[in-house]
Amino acid sequence: MIKISEKYESFDEEKIENIVKELIRNEKIFTVGIHHALYHYIQRAATKLGYMDIEQMDLGRVVILKNDDYLKIVDKIWEYITSGILAPGRDREYTWFPNLHLTEKGKKEFLEK
Repeated sequence: MIKISEKYESFDEEKIENIVKELIRNEKIFTVGIHHALYHYIQRAATKLGYMDIEQMDLGRVVILKNDDYLKIVDKIWEYITSGILAPGRDREYTWFPNLHLTEKGKKEFLEK
């Protein structure tokens, strides 16, 4: 049986920012090929940061992330793309969406702090 907290409070702007940064730090944002993988990566990052409480059992993870929070995080990822922190492509083989990489600006933002 999987136990989850009854509810979690919707993520504010600071939590959204922290979740996206956690995804970037753990390189989970760079190789997301399908929507549900990103969804679960977001849940894991939110759990690691203490924003959600999910107990993992043998049956895997249950989906409890609110759609509004998912969309806020997707919006933040797009904000990073349009501001030049992230860009499409991962390497020479995967040069377009949904693969992403840190730009030089992004490396300065995340790796030099």
